[in-house]
Amino acid sequence: MRYGAVIVAAGRSARVKRIRQLANISEMNVAERVVMNFRSAGVTDIVMVTGSRSEEYEKALKEFGVSFVRNGKAEPEMFESAKLGLESIRSQCGRIFFCPVDIPFFTDETVAEEIRMMETDSDVKVVIPSCGGRGGHPILIDGSILPAILSYKGDRGMKGAYDSLPEGSLGWITVDDEGTVLKKETMGDCRKLVDLHNRRILHPVVRVTFESTSKFFGPGTVELLREIDRCGNVREACESCGFSYSKGWTILKRCEEKLGCTIVERQAGGQTGGSAKVTRKGHDLLAAYEKLEAELSEIAEVRFQELMEEYHITE
Repeated sequence: MRYGAVIVAAGRSARVKRIRQLANISEMNVAERVVMNFRSAGVTDIVMVTGSRSEEYEKALKEFGVSFVRNGKAEPEMFESAKLGLESIRSQCGRIFFCPVDIPFFTDETVAEEIRMMETDSDVKVVIPSCGGRGGHPILIDGSILPAILSYKGDRGMKGAYDSLPEGSLGWITVDDEGTVLKKETMGDCRKLVDLHNRRILHPVVRVTFESTSKFFGPGTVELLREIDRCGNVREACESCGFSYSKGWTILKRCEEKLGCTIVERQAGGQTGGSAKVTRKGHDLLAAYEKLEAELSEIAEVRFQELMEEYHITE
């Protein structure tokens, strides 16, 4: 089962001042921390829904392999943005995490526990973490229930959507993770929470690149292919990745020349650049790359922890 994540950074929230406070006391902003939490748990298909601060988020996360969806409304409702993100990723992932951008301190262990609950209880379609008697984020949603979530027309947002599901669909999981909720008392000691989170996310980073006579396939190509797969248009995919249209085509052509096969089929079409789709070979290439990256990252993480203990670095 493929897992993805939707992070909503566009929508009315009573925690705007808290976001700014958190952003100003750490080297990493809140958006980077949320993405890191998911990536540390092995969730790499990540969509962020942005609004008025779209360029700021896209610039900050340029190297994180995140896809972006913009909500163009001046003051969008958060649930409206959530639905945009869920709709954009539903064809790629069978299960999807949902999290507002202002919940940056949850752990990868919480993500893993939610996955375990859903995989062991077939009746559960939405998993909600709970800490100290309060429901929090991220929420895990099974793809089979997405149509019901997306069609919800009430005025209670995401909570109203999952509360309207059939009895037995919700699975509450108790976690010892204060980062799943933002309590008033927690916000009073941000520095402590930031320091704890910094220690938790300390990890090695494995960047995989394919080479022959030169480098031709890596994180940037992966991001471009994912965006083409999502939107079916090379020009739009390039814009989302921060590439010029000509650079995007250069990347694709170089990759196909090195591999000797077509990874993107395209149909010319005026100013929009026509339509495009990732071929079966292209999807196989993505799967091979992601599997190799995941396996190497797992090996690196184990060895990293062994060496940190051996040299007493994290005592």
